[in-house]
Amino acid sequence: MKMLHMFRGPRITIGVLLLLAVVLTACGGPSSASWSGLASDDANLIYVAHGDRVVAVNPLSGATRWEYPNEDDRDAQFYAVPLVADGTLFIGDYKGRMHAVNAETGAPQWLYEPEKDTLIGPISLTSDDRVISGAAVSDDKVFFGLGSRNVVAVSRESAAEIWTFETEHGVWAQPLYVPADQAIDQQATLYIVSLDHRLYAIDPESGDQLWRMNLGGAAPGAPVYDQERGRLYIGTFVSEMLAIDLAQRQIVDRYATENWVWGSPVLENVDDGDDMLYFGDLEGYLYALRLTDNGFESEWKQAVANDAIRATPLLTNGLVIVGSKDHHVYAVSKESGATEWEQQTEGEVLTELVFVPREEDDDEASGLAVVGTSEGDERVIALNVESGDVSWRYSD
Repeated sequence: MKMLHMFRGPRITIGVLLLLAVVLTACGGPSSASWSGLASDDANLIYVAHGDRVVAVNPLSGATRWEYPNEDDRDAQFYAVPLVADGTLFIGDYKGRMHAVNAETGAPQWLYEPEKDTLIGPISLTSDDRVISGAAVSDDKVFFGLGSRNVVAVSRESAAEIWTFETEHGVWAQPLYVPADQAIDQQATLYIVSLDHRLYAIDPESGDQLWRMNLGGAAPGAPVYDQERGRLYIGTFVSEMLAIDLAQRQIVDRYATENWVWGSPVLENVDDGDDMLYFGDLEGYLYALRLTDNGFESEWKQAVANDAIRATPLLTNGLVIVGSKDHHVYAVSKESGATEWEQQTEGEVLTELVFVPREEDDDEASGLAVVGTSEGDERVIALNVESGDVSWRYSD
C-alpha cells in the first residue's frame, strides 16, 4: 500500500501508472459499486446520495420524505457527499454535473452541465468527468472538484460557469472556502488539495492561484481549518497527517501514521484551549493528537478496526465513533481510545457519519449516529450513540 510513494519520481512509466490504478482501485476508489454520500441539515432531514438518486429521510424514523430526481429522469450516478446551505442541497454526479435541489421538497432548482465538443448530433468528443467530492459555497458561488482534474466555480443563483482552475490530477476532496472575516490575512480564500500532491490557495472571485505548495503525497480528504492557530490539517497517501501554517505557507509538523489517511480529520475545540484532532487510517488505527503552538502531541493511538477507517470520525458524548470497511461501527473513549461498543453492519461503512441529537422533550430518546453502508438492504443505519443498538434502517 506504500506504492504511491512512486508518484514522487519525475518520470513514471506506463506500467507504473497501470499498477497505481490497480492500487487505487483496490483501496476503494470510486466505482460503480461505491459508497453512499450522507449529510444532514441540523438533523431536520438526512440526505442519502447513492446510485441513481438522492433521498431525504426522517432522522428519527428513517421514513422517506422525498427522492430526486423522479423515476423518469434517473440518468445520473451519485456518490458525492451532499451539501446543504440556506435551504438548497448541492450534489455532483458522475457526468461532471452539479445539481441544486430544494432541500425541503426535493424539487429541482437548476442543473449545471459542462460544455462538450460535439462531433455529430449526440456524439461528443468530450468524455464525462466525475464529481467525487462534496461542494463548497460562498455567498454567490458553488465550488467543486472533478475526478480527473480541475476545480469549477459556478453561479449559486443560475449555475452559469464562472471559472475553471486547472490541477494536474484529480480532486477527490471537498474544497475549503474560508471567508475574509475568518481568514488570517482578511482575504477570502479557497483551498484545494489534489492527487497531484499539491495544496492550492485560490482567489474565489477570479479563480487565480494565490500560492501553492507540495504536500509530498496525494491528498484525498478535505483540509480542516484551525482558525485559532491559522493552520490547515491534511492527511495524505504517504501515511502522514500534516500541519500547515498559512502565514508561513509551510509544513510545520508531520505525524506518521501506520497507513494512508483517506478521510478528513475532525477538530475539537475545547474551552481551555486544549484542542484535539481525531482521524483514522486505512490500517484501522484511530489517532488522537493534542494541538500545540509547536505542532502535534500524540494523546493516544489505537488499533480499533480490522480494516480501513476511511471517513471522518464523529465526536459526541465523550465518544469518537467511526465506521470501517470491516462491516463494523466502533465507539471509543475520547479520553483513552478504549472501545466502548461496536455494532456489526451488513455492508462496509465507508461514508461520513451524521449525528442526530436527543429530543429535549423526550427523556427516553437518545442521540443517534447515522451511517451509510455498501449494502442496499441496509443502505443507512441509525445507532444509539450510548449503546450502539440499532434504532432504524433504511433500504433501497
